[in-house]
Amino acid sequence: MSMIKRTSLALFNNWGGWLALMGLWLAPLPVLADAAAPSPISAETRVSQRQVTIGDVVTYSIIVRHDAGIHVFPPDPGSHFEKGFDGVDRGTSEPKEVEGQQEETFWFKFRADAVGFYNLPQIPIEFTAPSPDDASHPIPGTLQAPAAVIEVRSVLFQDGAPNDIKDIKPIIGAGWDWQKYLKWILWGLAALAVVAGFFWWLKQTKKTPAPVSTPVPDLKPHETALAELDRLLERELLKSGQFQEHYFVLSEIFRRYLGTLLSIPALDWTTEEIGEYVSGDGDVGANVRQTILALLPATDQVKFAKAPVELQTANNHVEAVRNFIRTTAPEITSKFQINSPTAA
Repeated sequence: MSMIKRTSLALFNNWGGWLALMGLWLAPLPVLADAAAPSPISAETRVSQRQVTIGDVVTYSIIVRHDAGIHVFPPDPGSHFEKGFDGVDRGTSEPKEVEGQQEETFWFKFRADAVGFYNLPQIPIEFTAPSPDDASHPIPGTLQAPAAVIEVRSVLFQDGAPNDIKDIKPIIGAGWDWQKYLKWILWGLAALAVVAGFFWWLKQTKKTPAPVSTPVPDLKPHETALAELDRLLERELLKSGQFQEHYFVLSEIFRRYLGTLLSIPALDWTTEEIGEYVSGDGDVGANVRQTILALLPATDQVKFAKAPVELQTANNHVEAVRNFIRTTAPEITSKFQINSPTAA
């Protein structure tokens, strides 16, 4: 639902502007007019959504109506916004005539990245109006677009969510600051690689032909995904505090398996696109749909919003992905047997 506010003409910057404005207001009106003439210039603000969650994109619009001859300069609300929003895009719609006046719309898109209740301030709009004495010397003025209100909620507290969810505790420090010595570590690894390569070359020059090894059988998609989960845990990224990198790998494993299971480009689709697909596909079971709609936003929160997460919760997410793969393994195995040349 859009939130719409409207304001009248703001004060001009100087006494000349006041005189010009009084000249516009005191201009002769028809004797038979039933209503007062509209303000020479006015502004509205519109917000696409009053309540959003972290990661949502909000469209903030300023609509200015003015008489002919008034020139409006595009406003810049970015510097007036509080912290909590990142600018995404901006633009200006084509002017159109409404009730004998020109209407210009300036729109701005912001992404919400912090939970809170935000009072968006009034945004100044600079313009010039023709002087009643000399039209070649326009008079500058300022119009204030009305304030607006936006509430940013956490994805954990959407409508219908449980009320017993507690705030996540802050991340525990990883201890040793290995980044300080990263350069020396890399130099040492490079030197070891050169030495190892030299000895490998010497060994290859004297090495006898090795026997032909038995080819390793191809793994099924669910077997590949489970093996990738084991390798992820062996890296112990969570113990070293690298939560964001851990969740990037976990999300990629889960999305790659979803792409094979549902025959969709899950690695390229956004979470919203995958959610729309599984919600509209009647072949997707209720339990499978519920798990997908829960795991994808949970991993996105850590990947993109850098949301803090407890170690136990992160391990639970890994086990949830593992259980999902094991539960759907018979379905994906049946699909591959049907499509295989041997079964045909």
